[in-house]
Amino acid sequence: MLGLVEGMMFAHKSGLNVGLFLKAISVGAAGSRSLDLYRGRILKRGLEPGFYVNHFVKDLGICLKECQNMGLALPGLALAQQLYLSLKAHGEGNLGTQALIVALERLNNVSLEEQQAGSTK
Repeated sequence: MLGLVEGMMFAHKSGLNVGLFLKAISVGAAGSRSLDLYRGRILKRGLEPGFYVNHFVKDLGICLKECQNMGLALPGLALAQQLYLSLKAHGEGNLGTQALIVALERLNNVSLEEQQAGSTK
């Protein structure tokens, strides 16, 4: 999910039409099940939960604790947990995990919603 929303942010900031960008990459090696399932929801701001942020934060915490017990460093996991935790801190824990886009928008002071009527670059 993190790679998906980061790609969307990159496309947006580059001035590309995010929907067209996602369509273009979905058929190549960059395609994924997450891309197929979530691109439309994220673009339409469909943040209803299939899996809640609150539950995901809990699960990521369990995994991080086990990693610590095993002496295993997974920095991407820790980053994802912190980004999801920021959603929870903003009262957005009852949204779906695709709400990660909101955390990235907030971090970068941009909104993909602004582009919906916009660019075809």
